[in-house]
Amino acid sequence: MSNFTQAPFNKIRKDKFIMTVPIPVGLKNIANSFNHLNNTINPNAFIISVYGAVAPPISVPAIDNRYGGQSVKATSYARPSYPPLSINFTIDNRFNNYWFIYKWLDILNDDKQSIYDGKNVVGVTVDPKYTTQGSNAIDVADGTYSKQLQYYSTDISIYALDEYEKRVVEFKYFGAFPTSLGGLNLNYRDAGEAETTAEFAYSQFKVSLIENVESL
Repeated sequence: MSNFTQAPFNKIRKDKFIMTVPIPVGLKNIANSFNHLNNTINPNAFIISVYGAVAPPISVPAIDNRYGGQSVKATSYARPSYPPLSINFTIDNRFNNYWFIYKWLDILNDDKQSIYDGKNVVGVTVDPKYTTQGSNAIDVADGTYSKQLQYYSTDISIYALDEYEKRVVEFKYFGAFPTSLGGLNLNYRDAGEAETTAEFAYSQFKVSLIENVESL
């Protein structure tokens, strides 16, 4: 008979997730925890409670090997690309978390100049062939693509919390960067909290149990 270390009826709650986003290297030049300015961001803006598609489906598909009139299935030894990380979050009263993502997207494509890092926030020259939409010139082998990625991406973690607000599982997204920021639907007749959405692309995903559970 199995031994339970907790009651079998304990279930993880859907409102017990917190997201942390370390500031990407390319945004550190404008990080400022004290001033609320157009040319700065609050580096603490994204340690928030979130809900949405926290963990993607995990898949390592099979392939068919035909032999005669039948087939034998074997693993493909490969994972398809992951779907975007889609989150919903409540906008804080200073719009810091909304502004964080807005400025991040503004580096990827400047809101007025329509180029990468138009305001020279990152301060690193990027070869145009690596920023051209639909370009096939990206060469992963020479390391240039990875070097550019490190400036505008980061590793996002989402933690599941137990009933005592302790982190028990980490969902980690490697090489993440935003691809969209949702609109704002506001109504003066609705006194509820303002919420929006965001999507992030990422390259790899890992789930880890947190063995030494610590309080937040």
